Amino acid sequence: MGAPEFRLPEIMTTAQQTWRHVAYGVLEGRADNYPCSRLFSNLLVVLIAANGIAVVLESNLVLRESYREFFVAFELFSVLIFSVEYIARLWAATEKPKYAGLSPLRARLRYALSPMALVDLLAIAPFYLALLIPIDLRYLRLFRLLRLLKLSHYFDGLHVFGTVLRREAGAIAGALMIMIVLIVISACLMFSVENAARPGHFERIAQAIWWAVVTLTTVGYGDITPVTYGGKLLAIVIMLPGVGKMALPAGILAARFSEELQSCREMLRGRVRDALEDGVLDTLEQSALDELREELGLSDDDLKRQVATQRRAMQRHNCCPHCGESLSDPD
Repeated sequence: MGAPEFRLPEIMTTAQQTWRHVAYGVLEGRADNYPCSRLFSNLLVVLIAANGIAVVLESNLVLRESYREFFVAFELFSVLIFSVEYIARLWAATEKPKYAGLSPLRARLRYALSPMALVDLLAIAPFYLALLIPIDLRYLRLFRLLRLLKLSHYFDGLHVFGTVLRREAGAIAGALMIMIVLIVISACLMFSVENAARPGHFERIAQAIWWAVVTLTTVGYGDITPVTYGGKLLAIVIMLPGVGKMALPAGILAARFSEELQSCREMLRGRVRDALEDGVLDTLEQSALDELREELGLSDDDLKRQVATQRRAMQRHNCCPHCGESLSDPD
């Protein structure tokens, strides 16, 4: 009689996959299947915001000395939570649909090199580096502020904004170049006109550049102002077109952001319509829609609204507009 088969590793593997799937659902905010994911996300958002507030308060010497133990304990607690979160995300990365077909090692490596994973790593790396090498506390506080970037995990609009920045990089760079040229030309002209009249203020082009920036951006500190009639007239000529030029990048981003958001919703609407063509949204179709929603940077509410809208549209099309009776063929 042969020895009985030992199947514990298979059971452990199945359990491991199950827990990994649950971890992925909770971390990625699958609120429908894992209600605790919303609570988890909200707690992390609060913790990230509290870290930003702590950095601001700790810059006050009196507060830092009075509550030193509290700040140290809060930092240790935050690093512990963020470290566990990073490790959990790295472990559950193999559950991402876009990494399907890759080995666990390659999937986790691909995730570790993604922008979001690098942000998570930067949020905790300075703490561990400070244990190995001395780091100036001012720079350490600056690095701790990078934890605010983790909020991009929980605000879907930031993904759309990042996409807009990438796609409109050329247009924004062109607008910035126009701004720089306008600032330099304005500074050189003002230096030429005002240098003789006010040698203490416009004695260098660098000072004139400072004046051009605060003037064209309508900040107007008033620490450097022209006094000659020629300088004032030149300032008027510079300011009038300059206001529009400085607002150009913001206008490009606002218009493109609106277009990108509408385009993403139209794409999601089309996929939802295709998935509901047979009247049923099965598990595979729901998973595909979730993956598309995540790639487009849209929220769960956007997907739910699209599904509900398409269901209502299908119900209207299948009913008589006069009597309300179903137009579907009877079985």
